[in-house]
Amino acid sequence: MILKRMRLLVLVGILALFPSLTWGSPLSIEDCINLAFAHNPYLKSYYAEWMASKPLRWEAFSGFLPEIYLENSLTRRALEDVSPYYHQYSEVVLTYNLFAGGKTVNSYREATSQIAASNARYRQAMIDTAYRVANAFYTLMEKQEMVKAAKDDLKDAQTNLGLAKARFKQGLSPYADVIKAKAGVENAKYKLTQRLKEYYVAQGELNKEIGRPIMEKVEITADFGNHTEEIPKDFSSLAEESFSKNPYIAEIAQRLEAERSRKRKVYSEFLPSLDFTWYYGWHDTSFPPNDYKEWEWTLTLRIPIFSGFSSRARLLREKALVESLEEQLEWEKRTVTQEVWQAFQELRAAKANVAQSSAYLESAQEDLRITQGRYKEGLANMVDLITSQASLSLARAKQISSIANFKRALVALEKAMGRIPVLERVDGKD
Repeated sequence: MILKRMRLLVLVGILALFPSLTWGSPLSIEDCINLAFAHNPYLKSYYAEWMASKPLRWEAFSGFLPEIYLENSLTRRALEDVSPYYHQYSEVVLTYNLFAGGKTVNSYREATSQIAASNARYRQAMIDTAYRVANAFYTLMEKQEMVKAAKDDLKDAQTNLGLAKARFKQGLSPYADVIKAKAGVENAKYKLTQRLKEYYVAQGELNKEIGRPIMEKVEITADFGNHTEEIPKDFSSLAEESFSKNPYIAEIAQRLEAERSRKRKVYSEFLPSLDFTWYYGWHDTSFPPNDYKEWEWTLTLRIPIFSGFSSRARLLREKALVESLEEQLEWEKRTVTQEVWQAFQELRAAKANVAQSSAYLESAQEDLRITQGRYKEGLANMVDLITSQASLSLARAKQISSIANFKRALVALEKAMGRIPVLERVDGKD
């Protein structure tokens, strides 16, 4: 379908107005991120995992509560010289663990840490989703501007062709200038066709991220000329924030706490436990049983003496896992610091490139204007004119790319810090 659309554009004339891309209301980058949050299967899977972990806390909390149950039994008995008879028995039983060496408390702490780790993974999935959407959005915005720049290049090439034809008619320039100018026009048309293809590919990528059909038309709202965002100046504050917000660090920290709780649970196997049991029952040979009633309560103290080496083996394993996660946490902090530092430097370089590319564009525009004037007066040849026009085309592309790269570098820094790109904006106040 994309190729058919491109062929149609070429047939009707590459100079036709850019095809309308309107579908409903134009989408801002915030709209796109929110659509992705609502429809992206990758994010939904992590949300479901987080929801699945929440009942773990209630499951662990049940260890603090007594267990009450009702038992009913029916027995048929036969004794020597006694006819077979039925015996009915019913009882209400309450059991309560008074002390288990801290096993119940640590089970609850472990569940809480597991939920927090799952929540950190879900937040990281949100960050990853927003980051991909932002990159797709800025790429589409970049390609859209590249199409506009290609149209301007085509207009410049056609202007050069008009100048060459005028001078040829006046006998002031050879026909070779006209041929060179025509070649420049055809090259500009080819470039426009390529830019249109890149635009439609970028449009499909954004549609994929926000959960729309790939072929669907989409219009975005973005002030491409607005690239005045202030950038942070203090790296130390960014690194400090990343330690508290980065989900990778938070997940490992919570996994470490869960592992420590599991280690303490293994310790509890070496400690005594105390249980309380109470029951009230009825039994009789009739139904319902009512002739005999009884009740009793029992305190059971269990002191472990020897149960093989399983508990000691588990304890050694848990100690090793805790040590492993402690080292992983330290390494992740170093990795995140490096990622924030790299993103910080790339953002600063991207900001400088925007200013430099703007200056380069102004210079190239002025150079082409002067060269066209010199060509009209016969003071410059067609090669000079084509060279100036090519420089301006390159300057336009560089400025567009530098602005898009700046915006991408900004969301990369937000991602490295553990913020949701765009929705939790970094600015010069940080």
